[in-house]
Amino acid sequence: MAQPADELFERVAGARREWMACFDAITDWVFVKARDLSIMKANRAAASIFGRIPQQLIGHTCQELFQTDEMPADEAVVLQTFQTGQPQSVDVDTMPVPGEFHVATYPLRDESGHVVAVVEYVRDVTEQKAMQRQLLQSARLAAVGELAAGVAHNFGNILMGVGGSLEVMLLMAEKEGFSPRIVERMQMMHRELMRGDNIVKRLLSFARGSAPSTRPVSPSEVMEGVVTLCQAHPLSKGAKVTWCVDEGTPDILADPSQLREVLMNLVLNALQATSKGGSVWLNARAEECDPDLERAQKPPQGASRLVVGSSTFRGRGVSLTVADTGCGIPEEDMPRIFMPFFSRRLGGTQGTGLGLCVSLNMVDVMGGRICIESTVGQGTTFTIRLPAAA
Repeated sequence: MAQPADELFERVAGARREWMACFDAITDWVFVKARDLSIMKANRAAASIFGRIPQQLIGHTCQELFQTDEMPADEAVVLQTFQTGQPQSVDVDTMPVPGEFHVATYPLRDESGHVVAVVEYVRDVTEQKAMQRQLLQSARLAAVGELAAGVAHNFGNILMGVGGSLEVMLLMAEKEGFSPRIVERMQMMHRELMRGDNIVKRLLSFARGSAPSTRPVSPSEVMEGVVTLCQAHPLSKGAKVTWCVDEGTPDILADPSQLREVLMNLVLNALQATSKGGSVWLNARAEECDPDLERAQKPPQGASRLVVGSSTFRGRGVSLTVADTGCGIPEEDMPRIFMPFFSRRLGGTQGTGLGLCVSLNMVDVMGGRICIESTVGQGTTFTIRLPAAA
């Protein structure tokens, strides 16, 4: 028996309402786009990025809505599907909104098989990509730890034996009146042995993987001690090192010895990058920390920016900044500066390539993050964010 027209109409309308509810429940962005890239349909999540409701997007392109001169990266993917008739899937990080995104497109065909529209599905994968990078970094650190556990003990014993013999020879040289040139060479050998011993100690810090002993730490005490030591270091070479703690800055929940080593590494790196007459300054201040905002923030024009660390703590924290007027870090080097054994120093000297790697590991286990902003020829700023003590 045929159903009345109004009943059929109500069933169709109900099915449409149910479909739209499902469509709008999708938390990723979904668009249906025409061949001219104008939006035929969009869900609420997609409309929310423009601060509008879905109906207000109809007939506009994303380029118009973003108000950009260049075509957004996702629209280039849509065009490719129109041209090839094939689904596309690509990751992009050049959208007009901050973050990294996975864009997938699917052709919609008419009865003749012609592509009449494209469905575009966009997912924010910023956090997923950050976790992947962190896992890769953790794997590298684990590999270094295994290497250190295997060789550091024996290598340390060798260095201890050679170093002890060399110290005896230096005493004999002074007593026997060896020529200054020979003494100078022996002293140079001793310095290089100490450098090798330092490498072993840094490797062992990976292998041990000991948990930090955290307690409330005064930022002024730590900074004052670090600056005093660094001002007497040969690397200071006339550079000005200053520090200040903003009023109202709380104590930090951290391991004092590890925090001191992290700041020492950063300051010595800054001094290495700063020419005579340059400046290095340290600052501590209270901050409401938010990992999403930190990662989404764009660097100033001409600068590069990186946020590292697996901690997702948010809320009341302390930011510790080490800034310099040095040579800066090239953008292509930024993703590698925390990798084990990566080093690119000026002046012909060679670092161990472990200082920043060890520092990140320490900050990570203390529950913090590190942000780097750098402009070549102008300087670099490292910002450590750690939880405030209760």
